[in-house]
Amino acid sequence: MSQKYFSKIDFAMLVVLLIVSLALAAQAFSFGGVDFGVYYAAGRVVLRGGNPYDFQQLAGEIVSSTGELNNPYYYAPWFTWSILPFSILPYAVARIAWAVANFLLWFWGLFKLNKVIAWPPKGWRRWGVYILATFLFAWTTWGFEQVGVLIFFLFTTLLLAIKNDRWDSAGIWLALLLFKPNITAIPVMAITFWFLLRGKRRPVIVMFGVVAAMVLVSLILSPGWYLALLQPDKLIGLSYTLDSSGSVEIVRYNTTLLDWLSAYGMNGTASNMIYSAVILMGIFAAAWVVRKSESIVEVAAVIILVNFAVIPYALFYDYPALVITLFFVNTLFVSTKPSLIWAGRIMNGFVLLNLFVGATISFRYWMVIVLALFVLLGYYVNSRNLVGGQRVGQAGGTAS
Repeated sequence: MSQKYFSKIDFAMLVVLLIVSLALAAQAFSFGGVDFGVYYAAGRVVLRGGNPYDFQQLAGEIVSSTGELNNPYYYAPWFTWSILPFSILPYAVARIAWAVANFLLWFWGLFKLNKVIAWPPKGWRRWGVYILATFLFAWTTWGFEQVGVLIFFLFTTLLLAIKNDRWDSAGIWLALLLFKPNITAIPVMAITFWFLLRGKRRPVIVMFGVVAAMVLVSLILSPGWYLALLQPDKLIGLSYTLDSSGSVEIVRYNTTLLDWLSAYGMNGTASNMIYSAVILMGIFAAAWVVRKSESIVEVAAVIILVNFAVIPYALFYDYPALVITLFFVNTLFVSTKPSLIWAGRIMNGFVLLNLFVGATISFRYWMVIVLALFVLLGYYVNSRNLVGGQRVGQAGGTAS
């Protein structure tokens, strides 16, 4: 077939990507707003000199802005500072601005990711994969107005900085990632160890310096803000919805191993034993990849997967960073062998199918399980010398 024909297909798929993505974003926005109302209210509390971590101060502002109550605010002060420009706007306008920002960050991150991971291939296949990734990861996050897309963007920008040996920038991105430590602390810690084992201390020093500076500024602006994080409502709010007084209302569904096991009726000793075994396997996998791999992309892909496998609190809208794992594992199946190409396609199909299993987001943990099996299969075929093209550990930048 002619190059002209392929160009038409490429353009047509790009148009489909744009239409589908805008449609998904519009539908997500129509859900009516969820967690952005908490961020917006936190910013409003800060603007009038209050403490957003004090639920009594926050609750009234949430109701005033959105008309209904939500849960406590947990994010680091530097995230709150980034929300202040939104909080100056009327709530309806701020929601639109937040939606636009997340739409742009998602595709900016995808295009940046292509600079560090050699998959998907150029042309219509890339646009098709972006449609799949947008449906899998971005749509739910947009609908809940959460920060998963921002975390994915920061991880991608970090990987690009490391690839280009921009160590100061890498340290800054590491520091900024810690605004939501329940999702990012394990990957940041693993990448820190990866730097130190290779004698790269500058990004680590910059990271600690930036975090220390931001914490110091937060204490100057609002002394003792952290004391509100020690209140009982903060721990309770992770598992239950709260009323305006901080009292428990209903149980929240999470997307973790324990919630997944509970969804299948497994609780108590059996589930704790399985969880303990997975944690041990996760520690082994993290230690192995940090010590052995010279590819920061491989390290990030494996550590992000391990992180979601073992952390005790996460929801499906936190999963966008797993697109790094998904794209990386597909590089392990780059081959001229039709059997391997189809094996990769089948595994991608299973990743998609997880969206249609079960009635709650607890079942979305299947994505972590399928991706783990996908990665193990990829390493296996590499160890058997069956894969053509790049070897494991060569799909991204190194600590040169």
